[in-house]
Amino acid sequence: MTRKIPSTTRLARPRGPFRYCNRDVDRFGNVRFYIRIPGLPKYRMTSPYLDDNGSVTVAFAEEYHRVMAGDRGDKPLPFQRLQPGTVRWLVENYYRSKLFQTYSSATQKDKKCVLNRYCEIVGNLPFKKMRKSDIEASQMKRRSTPGAADKLVKYLKALFNWAIKQEIATFNPATGVTKINKSDGFHGWSEIELERYRSFYPIGTTARLAMELMLNLGVRRSDLVKLGWRNLIGDRIEFVPQKGAGKYAQFLSLPVTDELKDALDAITHSKATFLVTEYGKPFMSNGFGNKMRQWCDDAGLPECSSHGLRKASATILAEAGATEHQLMAIFGWSDSKMAQHYTKSAQSKRIIDAGFERRKNYVARKNVPLSPTQKSGEANRGKNDDNTTPEDRSGGPGGTRTPNQAVMSRRL
Repeated sequence: MTRKIPSTTRLARPRGPFRYCNRDVDRFGNVRFYIRIPGLPKYRMTSPYLDDNGSVTVAFAEEYHRVMAGDRGDKPLPFQRLQPGTVRWLVENYYRSKLFQTYSSATQKDKKCVLNRYCEIVGNLPFKKMRKSDIEASQMKRRSTPGAADKLVKYLKALFNWAIKQEIATFNPATGVTKINKSDGFHGWSEIELERYRSFYPIGTTARLAMELMLNLGVRRSDLVKLGWRNLIGDRIEFVPQKGAGKYAQFLSLPVTDELKDALDAITHSKATFLVTEYGKPFMSNGFGNKMRQWCDDAGLPECSSHGLRKASATILAEAGATEHQLMAIFGWSDSKMAQHYTKSAQSKRIIDAGFERRKNYVARKNVPLSPTQKSGEANRGKNDDNTTPEDRSGGPGGTRTPNQAVMSRRL
């Protein structure tokens, strides 16, 4: 009996460096890497795999993690490969909608990242059978990161609201799902932390300039990294915020404070943007966030961040008496919800301070010392008290009696 030799024509697919990442070699010897996630089309990697030392390149690793997070770039999935009525089908329709195109590129990228990751789990399920309990289950599954869990609910609610307006869905299963994140968000800088940062980074340093720009203008870091001399018009900095520019282009013209003017006067370079890296290049938004994290850590401020400066700016203005509409105009908010948060906090602080001021005045009045010539119980006695007899007094608590009362007293 002859022994059967395994065929060499069907070999196992070569394993790649990461999960779902496979290596293919064509007949010409060219090596390609593909990410094959079940239920999704394969994705071809574009970054180089190995460097000169034989190690996996940083670009390859970053592209892999970006794709695994749901970001496959601007190329949409083909409809012919999607099952109509599924969650993935609904999401892809949402990406192609007019509403989605009005969002900024950063918002689109964030929404795609969250929804694509969600579709990796439930993408093949029918969206019309989704209920509130299903959304809550997905939220609680991510309760270890409550901020991300609430963001998923927020984006799903927006997705189904769009679907209802387009008459694709009849109800929103995310309605009524409450938040689980009880955090106040980013830590707002205190006055002590601001002074500590200023003492650590003097005028003339990039770290100090970045802090003064964010604190005095209250801008987001996505706008901060783009500001430059072209935005300085007289004694004002004028620009259009990136966030919300697709839906409403809100032009901002903010005055340059004395603290910011001192920091701007100390700039020695002639680059297009105020902030530049150590290589003389403009910062990217995420890169600046990482650099600000390093500056704060070096100054001994681990709880502080770039966004915390924006919160500190709003707090200072609110405590100075700025109204809701003034805060909305300064920070580019489209509604008063966020402005009310700061004005109510500032008003509460003023009410508390006024209450303690009343207490201080009350305690001060109560603790006024008596005259050293008087003793307790003798404060109302005069120098003629010894000449006054009980008969001379009118009697009664008030010490005054009418003539009729005196007559009646002699008769009794």
